Amino acid sequence: MDDARLANEMTLDGIARQLNAIREDIAGVKTDVAGVRADLTGVKADGTSVRGELASLRSEMRDGFNASKIRDEELCSLAKLGLEANQGLLETTTARFDTTDKRHGEEIGLLKDVLREVGADSR
Repeated sequence: MDDARLANEMTLDGIARQLNAIREDIAGVKTDVAGVRADLTGVKADGTSVRGELASLRSEMRDGFNASKIRDEELCSLAKLGLEANQGLLETTTARFDTTDKRHGEEIGLLKDVLREVGADSR
């Protein structure tokens, strides 16, 4: 700096101007810091909101998986019951066919005996 300018800056008016400039700079910094704080508060609130939504989603997924597991168990029980019913029906039907075959065999045997007797009597 040259001497004239240095002398001008060292006067009370010059010092006051420099102090005012510093105050304005500090006020700008304070405003910026307040804005950053407000932004951080918003980010923190958003983070809390996201955490809540994730917890809710996790709960819904857990409930959905539990409901799916229950449906799967019920379906498995119904399928097992259906297989057991089919097996029982097969056994019952087979037993009835066996009984019918035996009865028909006996009846056919009786008819053959009658035919033999009738054939023997007619000779």
